[in-house]
Amino acid sequence: MTAKAKGARKAGSPGLQKKMTSASPTSPRVVQFPNTQPQENRLPPAAARKVPISPPPPPPAPPKPRSKAPLYVGGTIAYCLAVYGAYIYVSTAHSIKEPVQAKPLAEQQDISHVYDKIAKTYDSELGTSEFFMGMPLLRRAMAKRAKGHVLEASAGTGRNIKWYPLSGKKVTSITMVDTSAPMLQIARQVFYKRFPKYENLHFAVQDAAAPLAAPDRGKFDTVIQSMGLCSHHSPIQLLRNLGNMCKQDGNIILLEHGKSHYDWLNRILDRYADKHAETWGCWWNRDVEAIVNESGLRIVKMSRYHFGTTYWIEAKPPLPSKDGAKKASAKS
Repeated sequence: MTAKAKGARKAGSPGLQKKMTSASPTSPRVVQFPNTQPQENRLPPAAARKVPISPPPPPPAPPKPRSKAPLYVGGTIAYCLAVYGAYIYVSTAHSIKEPVQAKPLAEQQDISHVYDKIAKTYDSELGTSEFFMGMPLLRRAMAKRAKGHVLEASAGTGRNIKWYPLSGKKVTSITMVDTSAPMLQIARQVFYKRFPKYENLHFAVQDAAAPLAAPDRGKFDTVIQSMGLCSHHSPIQLLRNLGNMCKQDGNIILLEHGKSHYDWLNRILDRYADKHAETWGCWWNRDVEAIVNESGLRIVKMSRYHFGTTYWIEAKPPLPSKDGAKKASAKS
C-alpha cells in the first residue's frame, strides 16, 4: 500500500478525526496534571471558606459621674452659716449701734455651778455648733500633743478624751480635774468606754487653781485646758497655778474663747454676756490674751479663729525668779 493510501486511511478513521478536531490550531493546548494533593489537605473554594470575623471592640466606658456629696455638704454648711448669720444680725442689730459696757473681770460672778445643772445635756447641745465651727480638729490637735504625765484642767465631760494618743507609751498618765462632779463623772464613763484597759488615769473633783501633784509626786510634762478661762472665777490665778504644776521644759496648751478682733462683734458679746453666763456658765467676752500675759506664762505661739473669738495658745511656765532659784539651789 502506497503512502498516499495510508494517509487516506488514517484520515478516514473516526478516532483520528476526533483527535485532530480536539487539537485544532485555533484552540490553545491544555496540559492537565493529576492532582497529587491528599483529599484532606485540599482547601475549599474561597466562596465556601469560613473566615472567622472578630467582633468590633466595645465602645469606651462612659466616665464615672463625680460624687455630689461634697457639693451637698458644702451647700448645707453654707446654708447653715447664712441662716445663722442672718439670725445674729436680726436679733442683735441694735446691739451693734448701742454698745454696752463690759463688766470688769473682778465684777463677773462665779457661775461655775451652772455646769452641775447642764452636765447631762451639755454634749448634745454643744456638739452640733462645735462641729460646724471645726472645734473637733482643734481638740484633736491639742490632745495629740500630750506626752508624759498629762494634766487636763477644766476637763468637763471629757470632750478631748477620744483624741489622746494612748495606744503607745507616749502618755505616761492622765489626771483630769474639774469642779463639777456630775461632768467629771460623765468624763469617767466616756474614758473607760473608749479605753477600758488603760490604768494610769486619775480624776480629781477640785479647783484647778489649787495645787496638785503628778502621780510621781513631781510636776506634769503636759498641761491641757479647753474652755476653762471663761468659767473660772479667778482665771489669772488659775493660769499661774498651771504654770507652777508644769515642768520648765513642759508644754501648756490652751484652747479658749473670748474677746474678738472686731469691735462690732465685741459689742454683741458684751450685751449678751450676762445671759450667756447664766445659761452656759461662761463669760464669753473676756480678754484671753490679756489674762495670759498677766499670768506670767511665756507665750510661744498664739493663733485666733472665728473672728478672733477662739484662741489657740502654746505656752511655757514662767522662768524661775532669782529668789526661787537660790532656794532651789540651797535645797539641793
